[in-house]
Amino acid sequence: MTAANGVEGPKIWVAFSLLSATFFMLLVDFSIVSIALPSMERELHMSASQGQWIVSTYAIFLAGFLMLTGRCADIYGRYRFFIAGLLIFTIASFLGGLSPNGGVLIAMRGLQGLGAALVNPAALAIVLSMFPTGPARSRAIALWGTIGSTGIAAGMLFGGVLVQYLGWRSVLYVNVPFAVVVLALASSHLPHDTGGSARMKLDAPGAVLLTAMLVTFVYTIESIPAGGIGSLRTIGGIVVTLVLLAVLVVVERHAAEPILPPRLFRYPDLLSGASIVLLQPMSYAGIMVFSSVYVQQVSGYDALHAGLAFLPSSLIISFVAAPLTMPIARAIGVRTMCIVTGIVMVAGEAILLCMQPHSPYWTSILPASCIGGFGGMLAYQSGMIAGLAHVDDADEGSASAALSFALQLGIGFGVAVGAAVQEMQPTLAGGLHAAFWTSIVIGIAMLVAAFAGLRHAATAEVPLRHYVPFGKLHHRVSVRE
Repeated sequence: MTAANGVEGPKIWVAFSLLSATFFMLLVDFSIVSIALPSMERELHMSASQGQWIVSTYAIFLAGFLMLTGRCADIYGRYRFFIAGLLIFTIASFLGGLSPNGGVLIAMRGLQGLGAALVNPAALAIVLSMFPTGPARSRAIALWGTIGSTGIAAGMLFGGVLVQYLGWRSVLYVNVPFAVVVLALASSHLPHDTGGSARMKLDAPGAVLLTAMLVTFVYTIESIPAGGIGSLRTIGGIVVTLVLLAVLVVVERHAAEPILPPRLFRYPDLLSGASIVLLQPMSYAGIMVFSSVYVQQVSGYDALHAGLAFLPSSLIISFVAAPLTMPIARAIGVRTMCIVTGIVMVAGEAILLCMQPHSPYWTSILPASCIGGFGGMLAYQSGMIAGLAHVDDADEGSASAALSFALQLGIGFGVAVGAAVQEMQPTLAGGLHAAFWTSIVIGIAMLVAAFAGLRHAATAEVPLRHYVPFGKLHHRVSVRE
């Protein structure tokens, strides 16, 4: 078999294996760090509001630069950006493992996010370029999605094992041998491209301003527990955030290729879908992180048992909920699916409100994570389908970038807000329950957004499409290919 770009026979699948191994590594990152977070905070003497930066910084840098790096890869060469991003991610992982304090670790997590933002769009674009339209591409895409789902589940298991027996630094070091092997083989096995012939003006100032504004905003949220909403630090953070926002708006109005094209705002279901894609991970990411903290720091689970505790929910999310997305959407409609499964997600999250330090696993974490995760995955997918269903083909890349931006932003904000609420409480257990309440309120806000916003989503073309999530892009691919 000859690929679309001339790569032939078994070499296609060797290249695919290298790219999918990288995809697997990047998707393992979030779940593996959520298990290691309590150990990181304890050893580096970080509070909850400080520790949340370990998760939030990665998500914010990934979100802030995804809007730019996908376009850069198309212009200057996907292979170059893939290698550059993987080098940055690998170096940051190694230096993060050596971190002597929380500040260095947070900085390296930001650098990891930047590396991931370079790798993500380039890797999937290379995969799509290797396979011609038809059954071969459909099989590759299906396998790609399965590998990604496996990575999410594997992070829970590997995180527990690594932290338990090798310490939290090992969850960063483990990326290094993976990446070194890929880098060593990439030159001889991955297709090389030189990028597009056209040279567009890139909105690098917009990406930098957007990321700076998001970091400042999260810093402001983190400031509230220490000084209160009226403190000089909090007010100063709000002022700086608003100034950066104003400058960003001015820059975007004059940019030849703005990171978020204004024409996207003419799609009402894109905006409503983006609100779902923002609020669902904002709710469930907080649940994931703070329930992991609860079982380790309140209930006394070690890291291994904490990882195993969340493994069933990861498997259900990846191998039950995700494959059921299209059948359920076709049966009851996208808007109805979002509302019904959103209620299921909130109901699962609410089980955690009854959890006590010695609550049995079978009546607390297991049902909460499995029910909440199942409903959450389907609600999230509803937002994705609704957001892309009525977008013109010419705008699909930008629309999918906006949705992926909303996803990463939701993760970062969900953890930051939950940590701020936790810090306001006098006890750890009470603070974690307050964080659970925060996630539930955000989940309810998602339901309101679904009721009010998904007006046209019932007519989404769900029988003809399936969606491939990966970093910047959520590709809409015809099933009839």
